[in-house]
Amino acid sequence: MDSKITNPIIAALLEPLPSLAQGQNDLSDESVVRLLVRHFIDYSLAAFQGALHKARTDDDAVEAINRQAIALNAVFLGTSGISSVTTHAWNSPEQLGAFLKDTVGLEYPEDDCVRAMLIHLATQLMHSLRLPDEDRNEEVEALTLDAADLLLGRAPQDDDEIDIDINL
Repeated sequence: MDSKITNPIIAALLEPLPSLAQGQNDLSDESVVRLLVRHFIDYSLAAFQGALHKARTDDDAVEAINRQAIALNAVFLGTSGISSVTTHAWNSPEQLGAFLKDTVGLEYPEDDCVRAMLIHLATQLMHSLRLPDEDRNEEVEALTLDAADLLLGRAPQDDDEIDIDINL
């Protein structure tokens, strides 16, 4: 593992993926991107559940989610320093950051747009906890697909509507 990575959980998640991309985790590979998004979603849901059951404070849950989002921001913008991650010209603030800023309507600097989009995603996940289990599972799956599409440079295909609503 590289010493530049700020989040060992993200680095560890990227280590066991050689079967997906022959030792490299290519950020143009949809399965790699979905795995990272799904990890963030599962981590966020666990943090929210921990806060609901008083296993951690609300502030601790929010800070833990933000740390994950910061680490993924570095991964997707190509600044994480993880040698097993293959980035492309797309993985830059000028490309991905600008795309997210324009597509999702974020009012953050381009070098912080992945983090901002993920925090908005986490907010929607928190709201999904109020839904019945079946509806929640559908919502989580839709959010996973939409977030992965955005990180791959595709506007979500759900009737050209982006489910990651930043106006909560």
